[in-house]
Amino acid sequence: MGKKKEQKVPRRVIHFASGETMEEYSTDEEEEEIPEKKDLLPTVDPSKLTWGPYFWFHMWRVATSTISVCDYMGEKMASLFGITSPKYQYAIDEYYRVKKEEEEEEVENRMSEEAERRFEEQQNPQGQEPHTEQPEPSASFVNVTFELEKEPHVISESNRVTAPIPT
Repeated sequence: MGKKKEQKVPRRVIHFASGETMEEYSTDEEEEEIPEKKDLLPTVDPSKLTWGPYFWFHMWRVATSTISVCDYMGEKMASLFGITSPKYQYAIDEYYRVKKEEEEEEVENRMSEEAERRFEEQQNPQGQEPHTEQPEPSASFVNVTFELEKEPHVISESNRVTAPIPT
């Protein structure tokens, strides 16, 4: 009878949002490697240790437990005092509040302009533009003379300044 080939088990299966899956298989090189140890520290039976390692084992255990407790308590105290939020959170909140107000004002202005336009269209049903009389623009200049007076009684030519003003 022939050798029965082992069926490969996928190393991991990736599930996509579209519902598709992709199976990833390990290579022959990866199978030859020794699997990594899950625990870095081996389990130790303290009753079988001599006095030196026994004392060291318990001191290490107390130290790691104390650090874990301090870390936990520090996190809870920081949360209690409110120092877990960013230092300048008030400035960030103010920026977003002002930005939101500006957007709301912009939307409000667009809506009021749209309402005014519709109102004008209703007032002029023929589609005529409202007639406003404004003067035609021209490119002529008018000389205007200003007199600068030092004394109210004396008027001299040196105190006059002419300035062209467009009309």
